Amino acid sequence: MVSIPVLERHPDDGWALASPMKVGARMRRVLWKLADAILPPAPRLESTLEDVTEHALTCLQYMPRSSALLFLMGMRLLNWSPLWRLRGFRPLTSLTSDAARCQLIDASQSRWLPVRLLMYGPLGLFMSSYFDQDYVHAELGYAPVPFIAQRIELRRAWVEGREPGADQEIHHLPVNAP
Repeated sequence: MVSIPVLERHPDDGWALASPMKVGARMRRVLWKLADAILPPAPRLESTLEDVTEHALTCLQYMPRSSALLFLMGMRLLNWSPLWRLRGFRPLTSLTSDAARCQLIDASQSRWLPVRLLMYGPLGLFMSSYFDQDYVHAELGYAPVPFIAQRIELRRAWVEGREPGADQEIHHLPVNAP
């Protein structure tokens, strides 16, 4: 990512990104398999699963510890869903990506609400982590950096006492509105 001076954090902000939550090798394998089964097949790089897993573990650091641990327990439960849903004898981590994807799709369409709800957490976490990757932004033609830089400049001007104009509002009315 190219460094843009406007987007650099102010040294007095005191903000630092949390380190990824520490998990064991087995839990990491579960996360990788769930990410592989949930994420779209393209665009992907060789590092996509690692990047998304690290981002997801970083997001878990911002949860209360008990919530993050329950979230991880839910992912372990989901890993064994073929067994307790009577759809197979092996966990998702021992299945191919396509077979794991089919199992997760079936779980998300289950007639039992708790099973469907169990899918919301991993779907939200991995998809939001995936769509935060720069190469996905490039593939989608999404460029948030200029917009963010413009908003930071606007905020700095406002803090200095210059009042923003109506054309700088995000929700300005269309030109031909009454």
